[in-house]
Amino acid sequence: MEENSKLIKNAFAVQRFRNILFYELRFLDGVGLFGLYFFFGSVNFTLSIIGLNISSIGLAIILLTTAAILFSPYILYVLIIEKKYGWIITFFMMTIFPLIFIYIFFRETLFYDALILIPLLLFYFYCYLIKFEVDKWLADYNWHQERMQQKIETEDRIKNEMIL
Repeated sequence: MEENSKLIKNAFAVQRFRNILFYELRFLDGVGLFGLYFFFGSVNFTLSIIGLNISSIGLAIILLTTAAILFSPYILYVLIIEKKYGWIITFFMMTIFPLIFIYIFFRETLFYDALILIPLLLFYFYCYLIKFEVDKWLADYNWHQERMQQKIETEDRIKNEMIL
């Protein structure tokens, strides 16, 4: 079987990556945010009983940041396996470098807390963009697999016709 360097190497890992991206981005849509509003209200109530006062927005930011931190190594793992170096560079340019830049130059400013959210927003924008690319990778892979199967079936049919 011929090898195509543009095709994905590990279809299972890329499909799982796509599913995680789908659910992570689904989490951010209106239904997810509406549900989170009620979830954070109940968590806020529970925390206030204990004596901690964290706003719902603060809890949302903590949850979104935690998800981004936990998911980033997996993003890089899949991209390294698939040798998608352009997407790795884009990841660093959109998330890591802005975070470092903001930390170095603006950590003493009054609006640092607002600026530090920019890399988080860029991370989720990156996830949004790469989801479409992953869909293309999987479509190309599936098309190639279907094409190879048709080719094998055609060769088998020709062999069977020659035997008869």
